[in-house]
Amino acid sequence: MKAYVTGATGFIGRRLVEKLRKDGATVIALVRNNRHGLPDGVQTVLGDILEPDSLRESGLGCDRLYHLAALITFDPRRREELLRVNRDGTVNMLSAARRWNVARTVVVSSACTVGLSHAKHHVLDEDSLLADELTDNPYLESKLAAERAAVMVAGEQMATVVNPTTVFGPGDRTLNSGTLVLKVARSRILPVPPGGSNVVDVDDVGEGILAAGERGQSGRRYILGGENLTFAQIFDIVGRVVGNRPITIPVPGWMRMPMAGAARAAGWICSSRFLTPEIINGVFAYKCYSSRRAQEELSWSPRHSFRESVERAWAFYRQEGFA
Repeated sequence: MKAYVTGATGFIGRRLVEKLRKDGATVIALVRNNRHGLPDGVQTVLGDILEPDSLRESGLGCDRLYHLAALITFDPRRREELLRVNRDGTVNMLSAARRWNVARTVVVSSACTVGLSHAKHHVLDEDSLLADELTDNPYLESKLAAERAAVMVAGEQMATVVNPTTVFGPGDRTLNSGTLVLKVARSRILPVPPGGSNVVDVDDVGEGILAAGERGQSGRRYILGGENLTFAQIFDIVGRVVGNRPITIPVPGWMRMPMAGAARAAGWICSSRFLTPEIINGVFAYKCYSSRRAQEELSWSPRHSFRESVERAWAFYRQEGFA
């Protein structure tokens, strides 16, 4: 198989490329510069998803296109940039896949587009209705727009969407989920929000992306998730793995509004991509999801427990000097 990958230098993308190479596939990776550090044997193309002319005919002859490139920020000031990268970039890659006659395209989105629930026993799936309070989230808006772009062309070309939940595991060089792991490892006292999240291993997500490329239905989306856990459970498991058990202080639900307001002010001052009201609101809610559709239609299921994912991630952080 010959595969074209965007976002190959990211957390999930790099592991996907390694998996494809291990399976014997020829891999072409779209990169923006030569400082990519991708494995030997990966063919690279200098280009940008926002510049269709830079793609040229680089994907001719490819059987699969895996589109992972995206901008991740929750800063409302970057809304237009988010839409440009995540929506317009996806449109460009879908158009290129059609021009190159790629058999199947997989667009990697996020489970956040499925929404949040306000009860830990309320498990969401791909058909759940998005809560009204999420509609002003610029990152969510851009990812939903990318998904809609895939659905719009699904009658003309094979385009499938996958929605990973919160991803842990080795290779997280930008410390997305790693920020939480290191926070637990370095803290003596730790506030614990009342919400929860679904967690999944990066390599399980890679397997799900490949399964979607083989068996996914065009125009359909698939949640790729593992365990549904409260934040108290997540912090406890991480603490056991890293060998540090900070004193945990439950944060009462009434703190959500004042903390969201403080995050808005601090985010504007610090220009943080993660310190936003949307992030605060998220940790006071539950991101509990079902992966039944992926299990039934893709024959996919996660192999790693959350503890195993954290153990593998912690070994990576220590090896790379993060911890």
